[in-house]
Amino acid sequence: MGLFDKLIRRTSQNHDEEVKSKGFEIADCSFDCESCDSKFPASLKFDDEADLWNSTKPYGLHFIVSTGKTDWAHDATGESNTLSHSVSKWAGNNAGNFVGLESSAIKTSVSSLSSDELLINDDYKQELVGDILVLPFFIWIKNIHLNQVDEFLSTFIPKLIEFRAQNLTSLNFDSFKQEFPTIKLEVDTFKSYVFLCSHKHRDKRCGITAPIMKKEIEIHLRDLQLYRDVGDNTPNGVKVAFINHIGGHKFSANVIIYLRNSGKNIWLARCRPNNVRPIIDQCILNDGKIWPDNVRLIQKFHHIEW
Repeated sequence: MGLFDKLIRRTSQNHDEEVKSKGFEIADCSFDCESCDSKFPASLKFDDEADLWNSTKPYGLHFIVSTGKTDWAHDATGESNTLSHSVSKWAGNNAGNFVGLESSAIKTSVSSLSSDELLINDDYKQELVGDILVLPFFIWIKNIHLNQVDEFLSTFIPKLIEFRAQNLTSLNFDSFKQEFPTIKLEVDTFKSYVFLCSHKHRDKRCGITAPIMKKEIEIHLRDLQLYRDVGDNTPNGVKVAFINHIGGHKFSANVIIYLRNSGKNIWLARCRPNNVRPIIDQCILNDGKIWPDNVRLIQKFHHIEW
C-alpha cells in the first residue's frame, strides 16, 4: 500500500463522533515532536498500514501483578503455583460474574512494578506472595498469597464495585482485616500509570523499543516534576513501568495509559520516541486528548474520588 492509499484510507475513517461519545477529545497538536532525536533501530519492522481503531477489546477490570522483572516466560501468567497464574485463573473463571463493570472482561498482566515489602531478590517468594494493582480503581492489594486469591478476590471485588457505584469516598478496609489479617489494602496516589510492553520472550521488538520509550518518557516527566522512581510514592506523579504481552506486537510501541482523576484508559500504538512529548502533554496533562489514527482502544470508567 502506497503513501497515497494510506492517506485515502485514514481520511475515510473519521472517528471524531465516536471519540466524543466516549468522553474524549481529539488532540490539538501533532503526534510528532521534531525536537526529539531518539529513534528505534532501523532494522526493526512494524505494521504501519493496518487500522488500529478498536483493534483490542474493552474490559472492565485490570489486575497488574508486581514481579520486579522486565521480561517473562512466553506465557507470563501460565506457570502453575505462581501468584500471577492464580490471579489470571480467577479472572478467567469470573469474567461476566459482576454487575457494575463497564465490560464483563477481566484482564491480568504482570509488570516490572516491585514491592518495597518483599525481598526483591527472592524469586521463589515473589512467585507465591506479592502485590496486585487493581485498575481502574487505583487500589493495591498487598502481601496476598496465591492460596488466598480465590477467596479474597471473590469477597473484595464485589464490594469494591458496589462502593464505586454508590459514589462513596472511603472504603472501610478494616472490615477485611479479621478474615484476611496478612493482606494490606492501600489507595494508590499517582495521577497516572503508563505501561510499555517489554516482553522480549514474545517479540524482540518490544524488548528493544520499551526501554527506549521509557527513557524518553522519564526525561520529559522529570522536566515536569512528575517522574516517580522506584520507592518514590509522592502523590500526583506519573509512574512508568514495563508490562507483559498485551497483543499487537506488530504495532509496537504499545503505550497504555490510565488517568486516575477522570477514569480514562488510553491504548496507543505505533508510538515512537518523537511521540513522547505530545503523548504526555495531550494524553496526561490535558486529560486524555488523543489521535484516533494511533488509538487501539479508549475507555472511560466510572472513577472513584478516593
